[in-house]
Amino acid sequence: MPNPYIIVISCVTTETVMVSSPSIFYKANEVHLFRYIRDPGTASAKLYEDHFQSVCKQIRSSLPECLVTEHTDDPVYDLPRMVRALSVLYSRIRREHPDAEVHANLSSGPSEFIAALGIFAFLNPDVKLFKVATKRYTVGAEEFMLLHYDEDGNAVGLSREVYDPGPVPTVTLDGPDEVLVRSLRLYHQVLERGESPTGPLMMSLLEEKGLWIQSRNNCGKKTSESTLDRNNYYRNYANIWKMLGWIEDRDMRECPPLTEEGKAVIEMFWPE
Repeated sequence: MPNPYIIVISCVTTETVMVSSPSIFYKANEVHLFRYIRDPGTASAKLYEDHFQSVCKQIRSSLPECLVTEHTDDPVYDLPRMVRALSVLYSRIRREHPDAEVHANLSSGPSEFIAALGIFAFLNPDVKLFKVATKRYTVGAEEFMLLHYDEDGNAVGLSREVYDPGPVPTVTLDGPDEVLVRSLRLYHQVLERGESPTGPLMMSLLEEKGLWIQSRNNCGKKTSESTLDRNNYYRNYANIWKMLGWIEDRDMRECPPLTEEGKAVIEMFWPE
């Protein structure tokens, strides 16, 4: 099987290895770098330009065949425009490389860009989000601490003064089905206890928790109630978990464990 075509999406502000290292790690065929220059010709613009050129140099040094594309049309601090720009890019990627593996960097860029990536990945579940942790800083611990205090020793952070808060447009996104998430959590809890979440046990637990969806339509056939219930469990619960990629794709008689995605779902949605 040939290696997949790898595409990495990041934002460049004043970080370099936070952007270049993951691109090199994934052996990217394409890297898409979002950035925005607000005041061309200023010292600030030079700062951002120098960091961008450094990122490009680092990537091309390790991946000479990698196609690096710069995106500068939209402000990276404008949430709606970033979601739109990412969606336009994704449509183009899917036209040109239908089977490409797309990775997006949650550790790069301003908070608005990161939020846009979250919405973008929610709308396109095949996009693989990743984060990058700092192993070593460019300044020493003492100098790093000094940056966060003023001359009187007061903790101030890196921002001395800010603009008035501005509203951020919101959108409504449907989360996963509540019954499916809560029932999957029950399934996982049984596994965590070292027990086997068999059909009969799960049906009993689901009914006890008010999560059992009655569905005894047997299309006119003579079928026992227990058979209908068993079919209902596999059709409306187990098979859907498997289809969504929340449990491993194995025979349910093996009581397959949750995938990493399944564990993330029960961690994030409909908490107890």
